[in-house]
Amino acid sequence: MKKVLLLLLGASVLVGCDRINTASRTMDTMLGGDYDVYIQGHPKVYRVKNGKVTSVPEKGYYIFYPTIDGDKKMVQSPIQITTIVEVD
Repeated sequence: MKKVLLLLLGASVLVGCDRINTASRTMDTMLGGDYDVYIQGHPKVYRVKNGKVTSVPEKGYYIFYPTIDGDKKMVQSPIQITTIVEVD
């Protein structure tokens, strides 16, 4: 019985963490400014200037528009391997 209670407690903690994680991802759609976006395994660092990084947590990716070769282009990257750093 104790094992079942511990298992249920552990599962509820994981579900709670997932909801917090999902909520923090959706907050990215509200942030605007300058960002460096790093994608694991990708050598290029994308610079988003005066823009935003939008998350689509139910599909598992970010969408952002960095300037590449003088043009703003749409880039999608998986949430799990993307790091976003705000630039001052």
